[in-house]
Amino acid sequence: MKRKISNSEEGVVGIVVAVLLIGLMVSVVSLIQLVYVPDWMEQREAAHMDRVAAQFSQLKFAIDTQNANKQDNITIASSITLGSKELPYWMSLRAFGHLAILSDTFILKINNFSSSLQFSIGVIKYSSSNGYFLNQDFIYEGGAIITNQAEGNIISIKPSFPGINKVGNKLYITLDLINISGVGGKLSGSGYGTTAIQTEYSGLQTEQIFEGVRSIEIISKYSYSWYIYMNWTLENQGLVPGVLGGDFYIAPDHDNNRIIIDFFSNNLDGYPTIDLSILEILAQIGPGWIA
Repeated sequence: MKRKISNSEEGVVGIVVAVLLIGLMVSVVSLIQLVYVPDWMEQREAAHMDRVAAQFSQLKFAIDTQNANKQDNITIASSITLGSKELPYWMSLRAFGHLAILSDTFILKINNFSSSLQFSIGVIKYSSSNGYFLNQDFIYEGGAIITNQAEGNIISIKPSFPGINKVGNKLYITLDLINISGVGGKLSGSGYGTTAIQTEYSGLQTEQIFEGVRSIEIISKYSYSWYIYMNWTLENQGLVPGVLGGDFYIAPDHDNNRIIIDFFSNNLDGYPTIDLSILEILAQIGPGWIA
């Protein structure tokens, strides 16, 4: 008895169709993974950076309110979102962040004819660790909010100083700085969730008047921001820039993270008088409060 052998073209066609469908699905998934997922994640991380910027503005508002009220033992908690999660069902990276209270990172030197005094203050700094969007830092320094990234830095929310006042031809400058002091050992936090930074008004740390001030020196990692801001502010409040015939000149020294503001008595009655005040804000990161 002989068996009859026949070719099944229908089976071959079915296999070819299945292979083509699988290839199409792989191509679509690869296209989404390689093109669209990075774009979605970049947009998500950019939105997170905008959120942190808004949260730092709220942090500044909280500290400004505490300084205005000057009430002890009243704690305000401000939320900071450290990072963002990855996309569900797709291969992507989480964005992480680091929040820290740093001491003595901003230095102010005041030089007059008889003395030179130096004052150091602490800051609050957030640093991102993004997988797709450019990394940014947000820093609360001296009462200002500074935005820093690879291309440079800028003061995004200005502080309340300096104040300029002329009495006759005598120049008075007011400098009100905010010093952030960490308490309880809770000085940093990392991750991708939301944490809280708690602040409390402590009081007036320093109040001094300096007469005959020849120069002010600001030392900061973000000296470029302070150079732009101080030059614009002093000029905007009526002082004339320039070495010859001017009231002040700012010498940038960004390689050493500093600027030097020289004052002249060409158009003034002597050198300026500076009224310096440093207010202290206690701060800690995370839940609970350790006095």
